[in-house]
Amino acid sequence: MKRLQYQISSNAFRDSLSVELIDADGDILAEISRLDGLNQLKLNTFNNDIDLAVLEEFILYARENLECFEDGSPLSEARTTQYISHR
Repeated sequence: MKRLQYQISSNAFRDSLSVELIDADGDILAEISRLDGLNQLKLNTFNNDIDLAVLEEFILYARENLECFEDGSPLSEARTTQYISHR
């Protein structure tokens, strides 16, 4: 079983705070970013296959640890640029 962990990082250029999912070698497998300038949350798996249970736990961890956007808006009010069309 592959051992994974989280780390929090910031990127001043992107005006973001991120939680990264990393493996034992320190390679980043996925990242959830809080984009403060856009008030958006983005998930990037860098084309890695990740178990759904791991992703669900990762998303929960990010929601609990990224706190609110810089303007004070809660993460639950993140703006979206995509939607799922239900038939």
